[in-house]
Amino acid sequence: MNIKNLANKFSLISGLVLFSLIIRLLTVYFFRDSHIDNEWKILLENLVNYKSYSYYTFDNQLIPSAYMPPMYAFFLYSVKFTTHLDGISFVNTIIFIQVLLSSYSVYLFYQISQNFFSNRISLINSIVFSIIPLNLYSCGQISSINLQVFFSLLFLKFLLLLINKKSGNDIYFFSIISGLLILTRGEFILILILIISLIFFYKKIKLIHLIKIATILLIVTSPYLIRNYIQFDQIFIVKSLGFNLWKGNNEFSTAEGYEDLKRVEFKKLNEEINNLEKKNNYEPDRDRIFLNQAKINIRDNFFYYFKLSFKKAFSYYFFNVNSVYPNYYNLFHIMPILIISILSFPGIITFFRKNNMQKKCLGLYLFTNIFIFSVFFILPRYKLIILPIQIILAANFIIYIMNKYESK
Repeated sequence: MNIKNLANKFSLISGLVLFSLIIRLLTVYFFRDSHIDNEWKILLENLVNYKSYSYYTFDNQLIPSAYMPPMYAFFLYSVKFTTHLDGISFVNTIIFIQVLLSSYSVYLFYQISQNFFSNRISLINSIVFSIIPLNLYSCGQISSINLQVFFSLLFLKFLLLLINKKSGNDIYFFSIISGLLILTRGEFILILILIISLIFFYKKIKLIHLIKIATILLIVTSPYLIRNYIQFDQIFIVKSLGFNLWKGNNEFSTAEGYEDLKRVEFKKLNEEINNLEKKNNYEPDRDRIFLNQAKINIRDNFFYYFKLSFKKAFSYYFFNVNSVYPNYYNLFHIMPILIISILSFPGIITFFRKNNMQKKCLGLYLFTNIFIFSVFFILPRYKLIILPIQIILAANFIIYIMNKYESK
């Protein structure tokens, strides 16, 4: 590539990132959270005031927490510790950092798209990803989805580089990002195991590299694993499997789950929880109660929850026809998501028909995410995790149709 082409490419990429940054700054100016609520507020306050990663407090005694993956809470804490800001200034700083990460994520998607398309198509794909209202709106939310999308795209980028064996250093970046994703998304460990198993089975990675990955993953996650072993006498990342399974599989569950424990139907479940010892193992014991109840629900009414899982999968891949989230049915949200989802569906056939390891890994990543959320529950923002793959599939299908039309 000559100097002129390099300069043109640099200008296009710079313009893409700058455009993404500006449109995000404009969006969060009008639509953003003004304070930190719910779990993040409690976790952050306890980290700041007591240096304890805790959610529940009983008799003025903090109980160590393992309910939420720790990465976003520690991200909030690190910004707080570094800037010493409070109130709206702190929230705005968090949102500005998320805007920067989201803008860079557009460039990451461009790099991923280049593995399958020309520079021109990759640029178009990236612009589409950049201007999706859900992607813009998420920047202004105090939510871990911003880190999830950023780390997920980094993971996919280095996964493709690892398969192509571009550089020996790729394995280190791949492993570090995978470790951070495990700390951000507890269920990601299943995705990682399946993908690593696939590329190892097809001999795209050597045993020595597999050992390196496992070692680096252990190094990245070990501080939190050690903390959990000390606090709970167990080794794990999160203890929310039971609650999340129950939330998505109880008699009032929709695709978005149901968790209001105030209903009289949950009286027995509440009694079991209330009778737990309010000590270190409170959260793991609480999660075990939810897990047992979810198993009973599924066992006693298997076909009902089996059908519900298909509704969740449909809601996740396309859209949720029964969503209760405010503004979910806004046309600016639904139309682009629906168009991409519909176009990407036949793209599954056109994209994955060739025997290509990169495509196999993207397919496994896509379908594992769909499976995970169909078992548990989906929220509107979770769509962002598979949206980049859907855009690639939709673009592939459009190109396939255009080529068929031109060949006639």
